[in-house]
Amino acid sequence: MGLRPEVFVEYRSAFAEFAKKARQARSLMAASNPDWQAIDAALIALEKARVNYNHHRDVLAQKLLSFSVRPASDSIQLEANRVREIAELRWELAGKPNGTDEENWFRAEDIVRRATAA
Repeated sequence: MGLRPEVFVEYRSAFAEFAKKARQARSLMAASNPDWQAIDAALIALEKARVNYNHHRDVLAQKLLSFSVRPASDSIQLEANRVREIAELRWELAGKPNGTDEENWFRAEDIVRRATAA
């Protein structure tokens, strides 16, 4: 079975959408008075786009290299890493305040959960 051209098209489209969402989130984060509700919405959209991009990247890699899909244990670790990265990003954007670890972690879990459920 050959590689369908639409696999490349879907991959490029998913990457373009991910890059667009990253630029939108970055512009919101650069505001002098950040709107946290808008930032969280942008992070959810960014995470959804990342999940979609990763899916299309993995499909393309699987087709090109005949690799199997990652084991479930790897996916769980990757998700935990994404939660940590998003929690750290929220903390840094807020100016690294003390005592916000749990709030940032729960918001990051919610962002990853909502993004992967879509």
